[in-house]
Amino acid sequence: MFIVWMIIFAATFIIEMFTVSLVSIWFSVGALVAILLEYSGLMFSTQIIGFIITSGLTFLVFRPALMKHIKTPKIRTNIDSIIGKTGEVVKDITPLSYGQVKVSGQIWTAKSLDDRDIKSGTLVEVVQIEGVKLIVKKMKGGNVQCSGSS
Repeated sequence: MFIVWMIIFAATFIIEMFTVSLVSIWFSVGALVAILLEYSGLMFSTQIIGFIITSGLTFLVFRPALMKHIKTPKIRTNIDSIIGKTGEVVKDITPLSYGQVKVSGQIWTAKSLDDRDIKSGTLVEVVQIEGVKLIVKKMKGGNVQCSGSS
């Protein structure tokens, strides 16, 4: 059974080298324990139990601890500071197509929160961000242009 355990060890180790996901490496550890159990003269059923227990325990105990240390830190940006700001629609927003909104001097692709048409020149509030698109809602009062009497 040495060959079977070596194949399992090699296959899971190679998979881990290519994926670096800290999933299959624990089966490699289990296979090494099974090899040691075989050399100790224990039965195949004991080797299987040793493999399963070792693989499961190392996965459950060591993986979470290692993932905390090797996770790449999230790069923080100031994009969230745009939420709540007022912008002006510079290209109509429709339910079927994205429009454009100018916020703090920058033009952003945008869509309506409630899938309504928002015409160019309308003031909107940024309510959230999805990827690189702003989700906006029409502000009360609406347009930049005043329609007062002259």
